[in-house]
Amino acid sequence: MTTEKKLKKTVPFLNKHKLKETGAKTVVSIFRYLLLIAISYIILYPLFAMLAYSFQSKSDIMDTSVTWISKAGTLENYKIAWEALEYPTALLNTVIVHLVSAFIEIFSCAIAAYGFSRFKFKGRGLLFGVVLFTAIVPVQILVIPLFLNYQFFGFGYIVNLLNLIPGVNIPYVSLIDSPLTFWLPSLFGVGLRSGLFIFIYRQFFMGLPKELEEASWIDGCNPLMTFFRVVIPSSGVVFLTVSIFAIIWHWNEYYQSVIFFTNDFPLSVMLSNIRAEALRNLGYYDAFAAPPVSAACLMFIAPVLIMYLFLQKKFIQSIDRVGIVG
Repeated sequence: MTTEKKLKKTVPFLNKHKLKETGAKTVVSIFRYLLLIAISYIILYPLFAMLAYSFQSKSDIMDTSVTWISKAGTLENYKIAWEALEYPTALLNTVIVHLVSAFIEIFSCAIAAYGFSRFKFKGRGLLFGVVLFTAIVPVQILVIPLFLNYQFFGFGYIVNLLNLIPGVNIPYVSLIDSPLTFWLPSLFGVGLRSGLFIFIYRQFFMGLPKELEEASWIDGCNPLMTFFRVVIPSSGVVFLTVSIFAIIWHWNEYYQSVIFFTNDFPLSVMLSNIRAEALRNLGYYDAFAAPPVSAACLMFIAPVLIMYLFLQKKFIQSIDRVGIVG
C-alpha cells in the first residue's frame, strides 16, 4: 500500500476523532455553564427577592398577582427602614466598635503569626495548638465569664489585690456598653475568629523566603523592624484576605453585641429587632413587614457588598495564594 493510500485512510479517522473530542468538550462546557447558572440562581435568589420586595407597597402585598415587579413601586420602605434602624447612629456605632476592632485584629494576629512562623521557643507547638483550639470553641461557652470580667473590670486583677488591704475599697470599672469589649480581645489576638486568622497568616509567612529577612538583619534591622519593613510589604495578598474576612465577620456580629451592649447598638442588633419593635412602633405589622424588612436588609449588606464588588478579583487571587489549604 502506497503512502498516499495510507494517508487517505488515516485522515478520515483523525477527523472523526477530532469531531468526537470537540463534541465531548462542548457537552462538558454546556454542563458546566448550566451548573454555574443553577448555583448562581440559588445564591442570588434571596438578594433578588429582597430587592423586589423592598419596592412593593401595601397594595402590592395584598395583590396576589404581584410577585417580582411592583405595580405601585415606592421608596417609602427605605424611609421606614432608615428610621427603624436609626441608620446614621447605628452605622457610626458599627464603624467605631466593629470595624476598628477588625483592623486592630488584622495587625495583632499578623504579629502573633509571624512569631509562630519564624521564632523557635519552648512550647511553641503547644501554644499554637491552643490558638487553633480558640477557633473551635464557640463563644457561647465563654460569654458568661467574659461578661463578668467586663462588668467588674479590675485592670488585670490589680483592683482585687488592692481591695484585700483593710480600709481600701476601689470601685470596679464596667466596660459594658464600651467599644473596649471588642477592642481589647482584638488587641491581644483573641477576638472574633483570631485563631483562624493567625493560622492563615502563619501558613503564608512560612512560605516567604527567609533570605529577605536575613538581608534586613545584616543591614541592622531588628525583628520588629523587619516585620514592618520587609514582611508586611511582601504580604499584601494575605492581608487582603484576612481583612475581608475580618470586616465581614465583625460587620455581621450579633451575639456578643447584644450581650455587651444595652444601648447604642450596631446595625446587626438593630436589624434583628426591626420587626419586633421598630416596625410596629411605626404602624407596620407582620402582614406588611416584608417590604420594610427587605429594605433594611439591603441597607445593612450594601456597604459590605460594595466593598466586595470592588475587591472581588484581588480577593479570589489572594485565596489562591495564601496557602489556606496547607
